[in-house]
Amino acid sequence: MQHELDLQFIQSQIQKITGNATFPASILNEVISMIEVFHLKKFDQFLKAGEVCKYWGFVDSGLIRTFYFKKGKDVTEYFAPEGFSFTSLESIFTGKPSQLIIEALEPTVIYALSKSNVDKLCDKYHEVEILYRRILEVTLIASQHRADSLQFETAEEKYENLLDKIPKVLLRVPSLYVASYLGITPETLSRVRAKQGKPHRTKEEEEG
Repeated sequence: MQHELDLQFIQSQIQKITGNATFPASILNEVISMIEVFHLKKFDQFLKAGEVCKYWGFVDSGLIRTFYFKKGKDVTEYFAPEGFSFTSLESIFTGKPSQLIIEALEPTVIYALSKSNVDKLCDKYHEVEILYRRILEVTLIASQHRADSLQFETAEEKYENLLDKIPKVLLRVPSLYVASYLGITPETLSRVRAKQGKPHRTKEEEEG
């Protein structure tokens, strides 16, 4: 679908990831020419379980959740609000079907680059290769932090860390998904929020 790309958003993301570096106009224009834009409605799935992930996605507006099913239970893996990237790492690198599901929790606009186009750009431009390496580093570090959090932190510490990273998102996400992401029960999440006096979604918002 045709969509006027937000060039300022794209350049700001490059600067944020690379540490204020900018791309020459010629490279930026070529990157932009390869970007595909997806408009998702609430609960549309960008990636279904069993599909091979072909894209690196960046959220321009809206909110993405990645999750999977384990023993019949829905387990939230990741939230990606505006300015965050997402993919299914194992699937995009191995070409195997993904167990992850990537879903919009709100009407969402995604800028996406296919893995094949990313590889072409990296082969052609050292600047893009650096950007790609940095994105991988950030993604892997975040994954390690999440694994450490689930294993070593208390419920209160997990929730505080999530508040530090994406505070406003928690008012846009059903409590069930937040609890699942933190690896705690909804009841424990409710107690943590009550104890810390933190904001939460109303019953009407949860049901909506």
